[in-house]
Amino acid sequence: MRAEVSFDLGINDGEVDYEAAFTWETGSLPLPRKGDRVALGELMTSVKSVTFSCLDSGYIATRDHDIDDVEVHLALRLGKKERKARYRPAEFYTILSRLPSVSGLHVTGADQ
Repeated sequence: MRAEVSFDLGINDGEVDYEAAFTWETGSLPLPRKGDRVALGELMTSVKSVTFSCLDSGYIATRDHDIDDVEVHLALRLGKKERKARYRPAEFYTILSRLPSVSGLHVTGADQ
């Protein structure tokens, strides 16, 4: 199963919303539910919400590449320890980019 994942980096400069977003390939593992803890490398997160979007066949037919009939979006929240550690955007990018199950990674404020 594939899920689109995002979470707030906990960086507040008053102007920019810093976030990480990526596609996560869970393989045959079940999707986490709201409240479940998810370790992404050394980053501990918890699931804030799970949203399923069912796409209509007309929309799917207009795409020039294969897309899933159902999209899954996971909104995560950083654990307390990770929020207090005050990682920089580049550090989030480095940690997440090392995970083989992560693709399409974007981290606001990280030179990519």
